[in-house]
Amino acid sequence: MKVPGGNLRPLYLPLAAMVGLVALGIAIVVLTNYYLAQARLAHRIALTDRQAIQNKLSRATEEEREIREKLVDYRRLLARGVIGDEQRLDWVETIGQIKTDRKLFEIKYQIEPQRPLEFPGLTASPNVEFRVSPLRVEMQLLHEGDLFVFLDELRKNLRSHVMVRACSMQRTDRFTGADKTVVPRLRAECMIDLVTIRDKQSKAT
Repeated sequence: MKVPGGNLRPLYLPLAAMVGLVALGIAIVVLTNYYLAQARLAHRIALTDRQAIQNKLSRATEEEREIREKLVDYRRLLARGVIGDEQRLDWVETIGQIKTDRKLFEIKYQIEPQRPLEFPGLTASPNVEFRVSPLRVEMQLLHEGDLFVFLDELRKNLRSHVMVRACSMQRTDRFTGADKTVVPRLRAECMIDLVTIRDKQSKAT
C-alpha cells in the first residue's frame, strides 16, 4: 500500500517541535545538574570558610583570655609590690608590725644586699630581671606555731614574693610542767629570699 508523499508533510512540524522539546528538556536537566553541583560546591566552600573563621575566632578568644589572665597576674603582682624595686623600709615596718600584732617574742633579722636571683628553671628575659634580697631571721618562740604564724604573715603582707629557703629550731630551756612562766622555749633560724621583679621596659617608659 502506497502512502502518498504529500500526506507526511503535516507531521514535519509536530516532529520538529517534539525533537526541540526533548533537546530542551535534556538541556534543562544538564543545566540543573550543573547549577546543583555548583551550589553544593559553593555550600561546601562556605562551610569550610565558616569553620576557618570559627577556628580563628576561637584562637583569638583563647589568646585574649591568656592575655587577660597574664594582665591580671601582672596587676596582682604590681599591687603586691613584687614588681619594682625592693622596699626595704616597708619590709622593716611590716616585720615590726607583725611582731606587735601577733605578740611574738624577740625577732632579730638582717636584710642582705640585693642580687640577681639564681634559681633552677628560672630564666630572665631581656625586659624582666628577677632580684633577691636574702633575709636572715633569728626568733625566740613560745612554741612551733609562732614560726608558722610569722612566715604566713610575711607571705600575706610583705611587698615581695617570700620564698623560705631553710628553717631550723632548737629548744632553749629545760621546760617542765610545773613551770608556769611564759618565756621563749624555742629558738628558730630561717633563711628567706625576698624576691622582686624588675620590669626594665616599664621603667624605661
